[in-house]
Amino acid sequence: MNVEKLIGNTPMIKINYEYEGKQGSIYTKLEYYNYSGSIKDRIALYIIKKERENGNLKDGQSIVEVTSGNTGISFSAIGALYGHEVHLFMPDWVSLERRKIIEMYGAHVHLVSREEGGFKKALILAEEYAQKTGAYRPLQFDNELNTEAQYKTTGKEIIEQIPDVNAFVSGIGTGGTLMGIGQRIKDNNPDSKIFALEPSTLSILKMGMEEGSHMIEGIGDDFIPGIIKKELIDEIVLIDDIDAINMAKKIAKEFGLGIGISGGANFLASVIMDNDNLKIATVFPDDNKKYITTKLSEEIDENSELISNKIKLIDFDVI
Repeated sequence: MNVEKLIGNTPMIKINYEYEGKQGSIYTKLEYYNYSGSIKDRIALYIIKKERENGNLKDGQSIVEVTSGNTGISFSAIGALYGHEVHLFMPDWVSLERRKIIEMYGAHVHLVSREEGGFKKALILAEEYAQKTGAYRPLQFDNELNTEAQYKTTGKEIIEQIPDVNAFVSGIGTGGTLMGIGQRIKDNNPDSKIFALEPSTLSILKMGMEEGSHMIEGIGDDFIPGIIKKELIDEIVLIDDIDAINMAKKIAKEFGLGIGISGGANFLASVIMDNDNLKIATVFPDDNKKYITTKLSEEIDENSELISNKIKLIDFDVI
C-alpha cells in the first residue's frame, strides 16, 4: 500500500498582486491536492505510520482525537485505510460539511457546544473516552510528530521549489504547520522571518485574550498548543475574519482557485507583511468545498474598508 504517493508534493503557485501602490508576489502551496483534501493528511499519515511502527498504535486500535475539522477528516480517511475506528471530539460550530465528510469515512463525531465548554471541554472528554476504551490518542497539539511531519515534507518541498525563500506565514491551528515549516525555513536560512496570524477577535499570543469567537475555521482555538515555540515567531499579525473570508472569495472569483477561509487569512497576512527584502511562502490548507454552508458561499463584501478589497490580484504562475 503506497498511499504516500497521494500525499505531499503538492503544487506551488506564485500569486502576483498590487497593494498600496506596490506590486509583489506571494508563493503558496495548494494543499487541497492531498489525499482527503487538506494539509492535515501529511500529519495523519506520518503519525499513524510512525506510531504503528513503534508499537504505540496497535492493529485494530481505535483513534480518539480533538479537532476543528481537517485533522479529523484526515485521521478518519487514513484511519479507515489502516483499519482503525476513529472517534472525534469537536466544537459544534464547525461547518456542517466537515462533520458530514468525517461521518462518510465511517468515523464517529462527538460535538461539544460553547455552553458545555467548547474546545477545552472537548479535550477533557476525548481523554476520558480514550482512557475508558483503551484508544490511541495522537494528541496533535502536543505531539512533536506533528511538527516533524511538516518539517520533513511541506517544509522540504517549499525549499526545493523556492530555494531563496526567507519568510513563512501561517495561522496557528495545531501549531504543526507554523512550527514545522517555519523551523525548516529558518534552518535553511537563519535570517528568515516567521509570521504567525491570529484572528483579531481571539488573539491569545499577541493580545492576551482569554475568550472570543471568530469564523476562520481551523485556526485560533481558545488555547495555545503545546508544540508552539514562541521564540521561533518573529511577529504576529491580526486578521479580521470577515476580511479573510472576503479574500478567499476574491481568489475564487478572480482566479478560479477555490480555497478555504484560512487560506484567505494566510494570503491576507502574507500581503500585509510583504516587503522588498522578503520572499514569502504560505499555504492554502484546504479548498472551499467544506464551507458551502458558511459565509464563504455568500457574495463578495464590497466594503472599501476591508484590506482584501484594497488588494488587486493580477495573475498567478505555477512554479
